[in-house]
Formats: sequence, C-alpha cells, structure tokens
Amino acid sequence: MKKQLILMVGLLGSSLTVSAEQSLDEVLAEYVEARGGLEAIENTKTMRTTGKMVMGPMEAPFSFTYKAPDKVYTTFEVQGMKGIQAYDGETGWQLMPFMGKPDPVLMSDDELKQVKNQGEIEGPLINAEAKGTTLELIGSTEIEGTPVIEIKATKKNGDVIHVFLDEEYKLEVMTRAKVSAMGQEVEAETYFSDYKEVGDPASPVAHSMAVKINGNMMQNMILEVIEFNVDVSDDLFAMPVAETAQDAAEVTD
Repeated sequence: MKKQLILMVGLLGSSLTVSAEQSLDEVLAEYVEARGGLEAIENTKTMRTTGKMVMGPMEAPFSFTYKAPDKVYTTFEVQGMKGIQAYDGETGWQLMPFMGKPDPVLMSDDELKQVKNQGEIEGPLINAEAKGTTLELIGSTEIEGTPVIEIKATKKNGDVIHVFLDEEYKLEVMTRAKVSAMGQEVEAETYFSDYKEVGDPASPVAHSMAVKINGNMMQNMILEVIEFNVDVSDDLFAMPVAETAQDAAEVTD
C-alpha cells in the first residue's frame, strides 16, 4: 500500500522510427505553450488536490497539497484510518496508523526520494537546464495507438525519466521510470487522461492517472478538485511531535 501511494505510473508503447521533423527545442516550446505558458507554470506557488484512489473494488480518499518550491503533504484513508506523508523542504516524515505506527516517523531514503519527486509538480521538462537535468529527444512512438514523442530526462542525481507527449497536443500521455520501493527496484509507469482546464489563466491538467508497477495495474487516481495558489501555511508540512500526531491525522485540506 505504502509504495502504491507514492509512485506515479503509465503504459509503454512499442518503438517506431525516430522522428527528425522537430527539434527538441521546438517540442519543448510547444509543450510549454500547451500547458499555458512558462509564466503560468512558474507562478503556481501552491496546489491543492482532492480525489480518490481506486484499487480494484476498494476506493480510498486522498488529498495532496504542494507549496513552492518543494513542500508536499499527502493524506489518505485506509480502513477508516488516515495516513500522512509529508516533506517540509528538509525533513520527510509519515504517519501510518494502519501499519501499527501511531506516531510520526522519519522516512527511509527511498521513501524520501519519491516524495521529493512529488514536489516537482512542473515535471522534469520545465527549466531542465537550471535544475541540472539533461534532455534527449528520442523520437516518435505509439502508446495504445496514440502517436507520441518520447523525451529522455536524466536528472542531476542520475535518475532517468522517459516522458511521452501526445504528438498533436504536446501533453503528457505517459511517464516511465525506475524507482526503488521497499528495497527493490521496480519499473513505475504513469499514464494520464481526462485533461480539464484549471486555474486563471486556465491550463490543462490531467484528472486521471493510472498506475502500473512492473506492468501490473496497481491503482487509478481520480482527481476530483484541483486548486492553484490557495493559502497554505508552512505549519502544515512540519513533522508533529508524537502527542499531536493524531491531531495531525485529522487535518483536512
């Protein structure tokens, strides 16, 4: 359950001939424009999302809150108990009462790495050079019959993410990456659908994210409400002391 909640996923299609019709800079320019422009992306200082995770017959409500540049706070409900995973810019912590841990604890290195990745809400293709990320245009392929453009992003820490953009609309169809979870390396895929306009100025945001691990469908995340630039206190992300942990679990976003 824990690794399901922090992994993002998608579906890989078969490789086709690499396209030389567009340069990497041209593709990136169209991608930024499709997302509403660089100014709108950079001006997103906070984001709050609520929805549900569907895992077979089970549904689990969740919320996700982001505050620039890298703070994240996620809550989710399992068996009537609310869990928390958070990063305040320095410390990653979690509260997992359904796993027999009623008090907040520090995250493992693998868990912290995944939560930090969640804090990069603009994605690996935006301001890549400034972040030390190297981008490579791989070319054209298909995902479930949809023509896409594949871009390989190698982050400063060596992590590699493959991003697949719809060839026509230049929005994410899927991402794929190798991640460590519970001491094992797995292939995490996320594919995106149900784009809707959000914010002012409006920009398209995927409201459905299907998650696969090593090719196996794990969950579908349905985003019901997405808000940009809402007031969020830094206190939300701070690790509580043990006696206030239960109060923290009752926080609603």
